[in-house]
Amino acid sequence: MDGYAIVRLEADETAEKEGILQQFNSYVHKAMHELSFVQEREGYFRLPCHDEICGLSAGIMEFGEFLKSTGYTMVGINSKATLEGESSTEVSFAKGGYEAHVTLSTVFVY
Repeated sequence: MDGYAIVRLEADETAEKEGILQQFNSYVHKAMHELSFVQEREGYFRLPCHDEICGLSAGIMEFGEFLKSTGYTMVGINSKATLEGESSTEVSFAKGGYEAHVTLSTVFVY
């Protein structure tokens, strides 16, 4: 491990109803023992990263691994601008006949 990325995840209404951020929070604590802060629709996670996959890539990789391990199917990854005008990535995923979305933004890399 070369460093850490602080990644902000924001869930849409469907993902919030599924408790996706709370589930990801449990996954992060069990798998990596990392720090996080989660509210209803928003969460901040400290994720380990390496030079070749740091920043936003670390968030996408870890969130994708979480989805795979819990039976969700990733159905899309799209570039998206936040309300503050920053670039982010929207991850679409499905399970049980519904589709939900989470927006990932890298806040800080160290």
